[in-house]
Amino acid sequence: VQDIEFMQIEMKVIEGLKAGNECLKSMHEIMSIEDVEKILDETQESIEYQRQIDEMLAGALTQEDEDAVLAELEAITQGEDVALPEVPTEHVPEILEAAEVEPERKDIMKKHNREMLAA
Repeated sequence: VQDIEFMQIEMKVIEGLKAGNECLKSMHEIMSIEDVEKILDETQESIEYQRQIDEMLAGALTQEDEDAVLAELEAITQGEDVALPEVPTEHVPEILEAAEVEPERKDIMKKHNREMLAA
């Protein structure tokens, strides 16, 4: 009985392997080596592009980039038609005012948490 059960399991495994083989063959027909190489090349280009963006964000400027930035700064500071944003004239709240608001906010949060627990 055990041999028969084991043979049935082996048959299921072999059928699964056949199905997997057929699936792999159909995938190979759909996708060629050239397609895979193209995808890998595109991925590599994207990685390189992202690395360049990361370097720029990290502040790693080349000498050429730094020269271009300095030239642009010089052009801006030499020009008289520089349009600068207006300075705000509103009163900036003092730190004490903000500290007084914080306890009120904590009380509201405590009340909200109690309501949530009750629900």
